[in-house]
Amino acid sequence: MRRVLFSFVLGLLSPFVGILGASPFEVPGQNPIRERVAGGLAVALYLALCQFLVAPRESRRLGAKWPTMVAMAASLLAMCLLIVASEGGKAWVFSAGPMLISGCLGIVVGAVVAGWVKLPAVSLEFCRRSLLTGAAVLVVVALVVAAGVIPSVKADRSPQAAPDRAARLFWGIVVLDVVLAACVAFIAVRTGHGRRTWPVAVGSLAFLGFIVACFLATTAAFLTHDPPMWTAAILGVFCSAAEFIVAGLLSVTALLLPKRT
Repeated sequence: MRRVLFSFVLGLLSPFVGILGASPFEVPGQNPIRERVAGGLAVALYLALCQFLVAPRESRRLGAKWPTMVAMAASLLAMCLLIVASEGGKAWVFSAGPMLISGCLGIVVGAVVAGWVKLPAVSLEFCRRSLLTGAAVLVVVALVVAAGVIPSVKADRSPQAAPDRAARLFWGIVVLDVVLAACVAFIAVRTGHGRRTWPVAVGSLAFLGFIVACFLATTAAFLTHDPPMWTAAILGVFCSAAEFIVAGLLSVTALLLPKRT
């Protein structure tokens, strides 16, 4: 059941991945084909990896994997319909359609590969070390945002700047990362005490980390501001990449944790 739940939640994140993949190729007022291709490819690779991780490995047949495949595809379809409802019918051509087609292909590919490649059996100690590593990286990200990104944001004097509001948002990210790190470290210490709910808890923390990573990725837009903001942009992108890695590490750990932890 937890695999199906993870699949559904991971599918909901597909639009964010598509936006991040397409953003380097955006042209204001236009929808170039390379932007759609890049966004679709990002979604396909993301869902292929997710399905590879969550799909059952008891059989190579796709029939044994249909619950996770359907759950992931259903959430992807729901998000595409939401995009169309908010942006209009043309969204099927420029964003929702390519995302849905490429995402479904990625899900099938991930399920097929999962039937042929076995995940290694890991010890509880390995999972504990992974969790502690993720917690340490989250603390480092919080420190970098507090010491590097926030001072640069406060120094922004461009016409479109709102330094106080932006600083409050980034302080919120700092607090959230510290709380996430504390929760992950607590779970790492408590694993081995018979809790069956730890995998779900770790998966939920991975989801929150992914959301934070997506927010930090938007700091790349600061490169269009004055030079003092370039520091915030570079550090923000670095922190976003680190947060994505932590989210992936926590997701994998949630799936590898023994059922009896």
